[in-house]
Amino acid sequence: MAYRMDTLCGIFHNQALRYGDQVELLRAKLDKNGDPSSQWHSRTWKETRDEAIGLAKGLMVLGLKKGDRIVIFSESRPRWIIADQAIQACGAIGVPLYPTLTVEELGYMTSDSGSKIVIASSQDRGEMALKAKAHGVPIEKIITMCSWNGTKPEGVYTFDEVIALGKGKISDEEIEKKINSVGPDDVTSIIYTSGTTGKQKGAILTQKNWISNLHQCSNSTLLRRQRDLGIHLTFLVHLPMCHVFGRTSDYHVGALQQGGILVFAESFEKIPKNLLEIRPNVVISIPRLWEKIYDTTKSIVSRQNKTTQSIFNWALKLGGKYSDAMATATRMNQIDLLQFALANVLVFNKIKKTAGLDHVILGISGGGKLSKDVCVFIRSLGIQLSEGYGLTETSPVINFNEPEFKGYDPSKAGWFGNKMIDLTVDLMVTKQAKGLSPYTNPIRSLSLSLAYNTVAHKLQIKPGTVGRPVLWTEEKIAEDGEILVKGPQVFKGYWNLPEATAEAFTEDGWFKTGDIGEFDKEGFLLITDRKKELFVTSGGKNIAPHPIELALTAKPYIEQVCLLGDARKYVCALIVPDFPELHRFSKHSGIPACSDKDLVESAQIKELIKKQVDEVNETLPRYEQIKYYKVLDKPFSVESGELTPTLKLKRRIVFEKFKDDIEKMYTN
Repeated sequence: MAYRMDTLCGIFHNQALRYGDQVELLRAKLDKNGDPSSQWHSRTWKETRDEAIGLAKGLMVLGLKKGDRIVIFSESRPRWIIADQAIQACGAIGVPLYPTLTVEELGYMTSDSGSKIVIASSQDRGEMALKAKAHGVPIEKIITMCSWNGTKPEGVYTFDEVIALGKGKISDEEIEKKINSVGPDDVTSIIYTSGTTGKQKGAILTQKNWISNLHQCSNSTLLRRQRDLGIHLTFLVHLPMCHVFGRTSDYHVGALQQGGILVFAESFEKIPKNLLEIRPNVVISIPRLWEKIYDTTKSIVSRQNKTTQSIFNWALKLGGKYSDAMATATRMNQIDLLQFALANVLVFNKIKKTAGLDHVILGISGGGKLSKDVCVFIRSLGIQLSEGYGLTETSPVINFNEPEFKGYDPSKAGWFGNKMIDLTVDLMVTKQAKGLSPYTNPIRSLSLSLAYNTVAHKLQIKPGTVGRPVLWTEEKIAEDGEILVKGPQVFKGYWNLPEATAEAFTEDGWFKTGDIGEFDKEGFLLITDRKKELFVTSGGKNIAPHPIELALTAKPYIEQVCLLGDARKYVCALIVPDFPELHRFSKHSGIPACSDKDLVESAQIKELIKKQVDEVNETLPRYEQIKYYKVLDKPFSVESGELTPTLKLKRRIVFEKFKDDIEKMYTN
């Protein structure tokens, strides 16, 4: 039967019926029971759908009804998506939570949402739910995505047991009817914000919110052509599905809309290994991953001979020209174009192959601002790196800096123009997804030259911006610089918080993002900082900390920075070095092996960090320059409380935790 196309569950079931067992959907180092494995295990679209329907039947037997809330307490994995689709099939509301939460945080969000069932990825997380229940949280049932070792407490089920409960008790017709009864205005999810400035709030998102954003993020010419051609790209998934960015990008757009194959990384730390194993086509991540690739490459090059360094710098300069041409949608001159092709053969292709990026055609960076230098480098590799902007409350995307033709309407391109667009897609998507560089084959090189000089040079993407507003979205800048937005992706409000909901909107209905930004002449948005993070020195100077922090973390030996200076005479900073890079530097420089703590006390390391801070200070006006700084011997982390699960700084926590070190910088 056909399902409706204006809901996520409808699209999922239609795609599953379309692709069946012919197309892979999910892959992970987890077996079919959800237990860890040393091998990769796959599920087709049909297998995924069958398991989701089976789980939905079991949940209905357990009493889950339309409108009920149910927690998914899990890292990203195949059964996260299966659980989500089962919940939607029941007409219930998913409450996805970060797997890094404490028992207290889990208890708060479970109670606040009124959820009675918790689906946990592992036995450890199931036991955390049991502890929350013992503390008075009204959890009635706990379901684990894997096996349970030992005797299960009452009310605990495994995935497979819940599926078994539904067999023969709920008919396929009943499930189909429920799926088609889900409508655009039904609440799909309650997504809790990361809580950088206070208590987490549950953002209410409907099917219409999610579906609008799915279409808004997949409207470009290249993505539409990819769908028309039936190309199934491989996505390396590592962002948390409980966060709107990873969920929309990988799951909704990548899989449901584009028919992509989702391969789940073992962990963030194992991404370099998984890149080499999987050779994915699409990598969607936070800025730090792209910065790591850039920093690691520069660090390796810095230890090579002068000739190698000169060749790399020459290639990087040409990459800059290529990126500048894309920013303005103008042609590179033929000599630069030939040299850029040579740079790919001599430098960029080798870097990509070594890093497992030789099949990557598209990268997306979100969740924070990305340095322009990093953008230019990644795009020089032939990876179309796009930035976006949005929030939990906007499902999430408001702006998307994706490659799109400037001043060229593909619908009016004619036969030849459309053939050139098809040729561009073939070279930039189809061939590159197979690891076939257009620069290493004479026929592909000639084809690329033809495509580039006719239409491909008109593809525009601007480094340093997050793009124009997406389809159906209105955006404006308030008098105080805050970005305001209207659109079908904007949420209904906060769960059980009417006052906070009212405060989130202007009187005439614009959602207040809390971010400061400005548009350039072509309508591309530049983000300056979070409104609440701007500070004013005691001398009355307004300072946006994030751009300065970004400039520092772009340096190869600095990993994290927290800028200080609100109501103070001058600016200071807490700096966390990139310890793996420091240890490599120390080994190369003959510094005896030592601990991280001893390393930051080394005179050579102190001088190295000072040099990098001085380089950034030289680019800043005097009132923004860092006068004093403290180098920390331990990184900020989620576990130690300084970072949110999306790796954003909890400044209030940092200020409190390091108040003695901070005061010393202002009193001594």
